[in-house]
Amino acid sequence: MTGDVRKPSKRSQTLRTQVAERPRLVVLPLVGAALVVLLVLWPDAGTVASLLVLLAGTLLVPRISESPSYAYGLPGVPDGPPRPSRIPVEAHTWVSLGAAAIAVLLTVVGASWPAFAALAAVAVAAWLACAATMLRYLRHGRRVRQALEAYAPTIAMGFAGRSGGPWQLRMWEPYLLRSGERCVVITLHEKYLPLILDGADLTSPLVQLGSRGTRDLDSLFVPSIRAVFYVQNAQANKGFMAHTDLTHVWLNHGDSDKPANFNPRHALYDVLVVCGQAGIDRYERHGIHVAPEKFRILGRPQASGVRPARGPIAELESKVVLYAPTWQGLDESVNFSSLEKGPEIVRALIDRDVTVIFRPHPLSHRWRIRRAVIQEIHAILHADKQSSHRRHQWGKTVGNVWSVVDCANRSDALISDVSSVVSDFLQSEKPYVMTSMRAGIEAFRAEFSVAETGYVLLGDLSNLDEVLDDLLVRDPLATARAERKRYVLGDFVGEESADAFAGFVRELVRGA
Repeated sequence: MTGDVRKPSKRSQTLRTQVAERPRLVVLPLVGAALVVLLVLWPDAGTVASLLVLLAGTLLVPRISESPSYAYGLPGVPDGPPRPSRIPVEAHTWVSLGAAAIAVLLTVVGASWPAFAALAAVAVAAWLACAATMLRYLRHGRRVRQALEAYAPTIAMGFAGRSGGPWQLRMWEPYLLRSGERCVVITLHEKYLPLILDGADLTSPLVQLGSRGTRDLDSLFVPSIRAVFYVQNAQANKGFMAHTDLTHVWLNHGDSDKPANFNPRHALYDVLVVCGQAGIDRYERHGIHVAPEKFRILGRPQASGVRPARGPIAELESKVVLYAPTWQGLDESVNFSSLEKGPEIVRALIDRDVTVIFRPHPLSHRWRIRRAVIQEIHAILHADKQSSHRRHQWGKTVGNVWSVVDCANRSDALISDVSSVVSDFLQSEKPYVMTSMRAGIEAFRAEFSVAETGYVLLGDLSNLDEVLDDLLVRDPLATARAERKRYVLGDFVGEESADAFAGFVRELVRGA
């Protein structure tokens, strides 16, 4: 799904924000002065009545600065926002100002009441023209509602997050649609809409909320919608969740031991979908109470396609390792990323004749320093690929075309951090490494349970050789990973998780 998002100019935005203030700051004093003059001169009743019409017109300022919600891919309504009116948004103000100035002039020259009546009639006609233009513009919001009513979606994805929208929405939409229910995606922040249109590859209609934000949901949550699903825990989700007649379901955008997987706000959702018992225990372990009946263990549908290992890793002639470092988070307390150590890790793998698939977290590209490290790793892989038999993979194919499942199926082992990639990879029962950038091995395993069956690489890389021996040769944790998989991902095989999730969605819509 692609589309152009038309944005008003800065000048237009400034005028729109000021237009509601100008009549009070400029026009009303002029009209008030005219009334004082008239009262002093004892005009007749017709003149006062005409001037009162002008005063009322200046007070009835249309809400020109508001923009309606609009849609992409929704049958019955054109894609994108409505085209702006040819009449300037500040026209109502100029009409009011001009009418008031002329009224003052007529008062000074002693004009009779028919002149004031004529002025009032002209001003009213001009105001109506401005209002009609505004109404045609805002009527688009009503057309979107009517189109939604006709489309009759039964489920919605509410997204109030930011730049992670493309991959977070793409992660879950196919599995929601697998239920057979009609879905609509509703987004809050217009700033990030181009990213979603270009990168999410959605097949469901998308509705962008207008300038009133989540208040527009009063009309856009049409009666056919029964449940709303969330993949990002933005605080602004509360605007969606204020509609308590709907079922609000927390999905998240991956399973890991990061704080994003046990946030206290999750308790506000009606249902929390988790992969396995580990997802429930995280909340209790961190002192967060969630009513037990809110949890639904449904496995990890996205990992359904992950294939098992092609044999014990020590017996493989050629080995492929997926290096998938997470991003650094918004502050140091949630920075689990090993990316800055990535060049050394990749060189160590090459020294062991390992082919590398490099897939950094998509958000890492937003920071210049991280982009520089990514480019350095690309250069290392490119140089080795040119001079050896190793067919390393990196770049757009790995990051944009291949999914995590594709990468897992093309590799024999994983090196990552505290990340949902580890949980997905666990489905294969292949060996994996988790990097601990601060804590020691035992403390790290105590805090992050999935690390108990992974090999822990210290942040200073002091145990890198030993860890790679365990990962690529000895693999002493091979037997323990099967049990860990059931704890983290539930007792699902093959497509069972995807089928269970689809059944859960149908149950929410149609009832048990």
